[in-house]
Amino acid sequence: MKGKQMTTKKTTTKKKPKSLWETLSQIDCSEHIEKKGGFNYLSWAWAWGMLMEHCPDAIFENHLNDMGYPCFFDGNGNAMVRVTLTVGEHSHTEDFPVLNYKNQAIKDPDSYAVNTALKRCLVKSMAYFGLGHYIYAGEDLPPQESVPFDRDEAIKLIKLHQDSRDSFNEDDGKWTESILMHFKQTRLTDLTDDQLQQVIMKISKMEKKQNV
Repeated sequence: MKGKQMTTKKTTTKKKPKSLWETLSQIDCSEHIEKKGGFNYLSWAWAWGMLMEHCPDAIFENHLNDMGYPCFFDGNGNAMVRVTLTVGEHSHTEDFPVLNYKNQAIKDPDSYAVNTALKRCLVKSMAYFGLGHYIYAGEDLPPQESVPFDRDEAIKLIKLHQDSRDSFNEDDGKWTESILMHFKQTRLTDLTDDQLQQVIMKISKMEKKQNV
């Protein structure tokens, strides 16, 4: 009598889909940042287009005062606007001051200043959903997805720079030696993951300086 062959089904684990925040907060907006008066502003047209690409059901509302004008005034008479952005089931209402060219709040704004404030208020509302959030947090680039650290690749990269003239301000040929002396180790393979990552960050900063 032949026994039945046992078969096992392979179970595959589905990768958890990214949340809206994870998706939008990792978008690099750096090429669409405008500088005005020492402050960074994200192009509203690009930002809205990017939001529509990921959230086509998103809508916004410019709030109107009792006169039907999209502008309000605080206790000191300074003008401000209010926008509500709705993405899916979530809404956020944001206020934004109407500013002059010096980024100072103004009391009697014209239509152009009000319209500019409305667009900036809309973009700031998008940051609460993740898009461009890192700009308001004072960062240069969005957070990146975590990637498993590869020791072998890190060591290879370090060796490629061992003859670098700028490395740790040492002469040619002393790149690896200077690293080991710095961390009081004998071989590159003795470096901890944290130490290797510090060296990789050093290389990255050096390359940025050279490309400026």
